Amino acid sequence: MKILFLLVLFVSSLAFAEDIQDPYEFLKKRSAITKPQTTFNEYEDIISGGVAFVVGNLGYFTTTSSTLKIAYSGVQTVGVIGIGHGIYDYYYPHFESRLLGMLQKKQLTKKKLANDYVSLLGEMERAKRLSILWTSGLLTGQYALNAFVSKKVPQDLKDIYLFLGGVNAIVAIYSYFNVSEYEQYHLRDLEQKTHVGAIALPINGTFAPGLLITRTW
Repeated sequence: MKILFLLVLFVSSLAFAEDIQDPYEFLKKRSAITKPQTTFNEYEDIISGGVAFVVGNLGYFTTTSSTLKIAYSGVQTVGVIGIGHGIYDYYYPHFESRLLGMLQKKQLTKKKLANDYVSLLGEMERAKRLSILWTSGLLTGQYALNAFVSKKVPQDLKDIYLFLGGVNAIVAIYSYFNVSEYEQYHLRDLEQKTHVGAIALPINGTFAPGLLITRTW
């Protein structure tokens, strides 16, 4: 019985040893699996969300039916959420491949690795913040228009729009000012630092000029 127990323990230890992978090789494998091989259109979610947003607005402001207004309001919201998701996907880096690139650099030092990694974390947090900021900001404006510009809106529906608009306004304001230390480091790490903001677009590790309101916040 003791020999059988030792045999089972030995076989289990061999199986466990086979499951242990080299961390670097594991990262390379995960990077190859998760990184899309083909990029069709990096703006596709923004475009599809924008189309839904336009269709929802056309329907909402042309119909006089309260039921249809609610339905089109849902289409508006889906469109805005799609735009926010597209902004998130556009700004969010591919974590595994970026980390792998850091480790593959020649003359790697602790300082360089720490700098690149902290900047990568800031880039990830910036993607989340901008997605929330744009989504909440657009919803705030949309609900305000639905409540005050559209004709024949029932008072109870108008009250709901005002409530949702107020909630989203609070979220948008908070997202605008709540820039994490990681994101601040990331922005300082770019161009020492070029004035960038929610409208500036990341291109080849830097930022293309945006509108005049584009500022570091």
